[in-house]
Amino acid sequence: MVAATAYADVQLLTPEQLRDAAVGEVFVDRPGDQQLDESLRIFAMPVQARDETFIVVVTDSLDERSQTLTSTLGVEVVGLLAALIASCGVGYWVTGLALRPVEDLRRRATSISGHDLIDGDRSPLPVSPVKDEIGRLGDTLNDMLDRIGQAQAAQRDALEQQRQFLADASHQLRTPVAIIKAEVELAQAGTTKGDELQAAMTSIGEETDRLSRLTEQLLLLAAADEHQLSLSRESITLRGLLDEVADRARGRAQLQGRKITVESDETTIVADRQRLEYALGNLLDNALIHGAGDMSLVGEHVGDAVTIRVRDHGAGFSESYLAHPFVRFAPTSSTGRGTGLGLAIVHAITEAHGGVVSVANDVGASVTLSLPTDPARPVAAPGSDPNAPAGASDQERQWSSH
Repeated sequence: MVAATAYADVQLLTPEQLRDAAVGEVFVDRPGDQQLDESLRIFAMPVQARDETFIVVVTDSLDERSQTLTSTLGVEVVGLLAALIASCGVGYWVTGLALRPVEDLRRRATSISGHDLIDGDRSPLPVSPVKDEIGRLGDTLNDMLDRIGQAQAAQRDALEQQRQFLADASHQLRTPVAIIKAEVELAQAGTTKGDELQAAMTSIGEETDRLSRLTEQLLLLAAADEHQLSLSRESITLRGLLDEVADRARGRAQLQGRKITVESDETTIVADRQRLEYALGNLLDNALIHGAGDMSLVGEHVGDAVTIRVRDHGAGFSESYLAHPFVRFAPTSSTGRGTGLGLAIVHAITEAHGGVVSVANDVGASVTLSLPTDPARPVAAPGSDPNAPAGASDQERQWSSH
């Protein structure tokens, strides 16, 4: 028999379902219809009493459960949305606090101009005292801006040096050109004849030679500045090199009543003979033009290098030149004469060989070249790291680029 419920007058289970319920538990979901005004979940199970089997039927409204579930989900969804909105608000606030130092960095960085970097007038970017990621970022940006400022300042100085170099070069080139032009105009006008004309032709020849030498010097220095000063190395003896250079200048020295002596051993070096002859020839030319007395070339082997000292007995270098040697177009002698190009070329050629040059006043003007016996082991400049790569120090390169 079936236990009575609110649906006692309704056939809740089919005959087949009743047979199944007589021997075991049955669950049935029945949708609403003409007999049922709602959907039900039906549970039926057999119960033994007084040797009789009863079937107990229990129903549960699925519609009410759905409404309850929908209501519960609605409340939960609203709660989740509210929590999400609150979390976003809190997250935005916390993120704003966390990123405020970054925004301060950005605003300060955008206010920095190129002049601030070059002139060093900029204030450091604000950095948090807490050395977290943002603090380290601020330190890194400050270091980067300092390096950029230094690089820009160096570039500005280099451009200024090039401008000054071009101005000085133009001035030096203009002088012989003006002399040649004047002599030619006088010759063309017919006002110079005989000995005067011959003297004019001699002057033109001398100024042409001067112009040619000056052009050659400028081209060599330009190649050195671009690190394109090529070397054709060969094995040469120090004594043979110095004798060759002295022999070429000995005739001019004798015309001035001066002597050139050579002291050296037979040490062998691997170098560009033509370049070294040109450099040492420049030194003897300077001594013949600006110096006085006898001249000497002394070569000796010292450790892993050979030194070549060229000295005269004149007035020596000016104090200003000794303070900043190898500056181009700077007067070299104490009399205010000389362009400084010859010594700048000596410096460039020596540097290309991995050597160093020093100048001093020793009785007269004294220039010493230190050259490595092994090209793979350059001579260390005084006060520099002996393990540093070959090449001039920053200060020497600055001097040679004036």
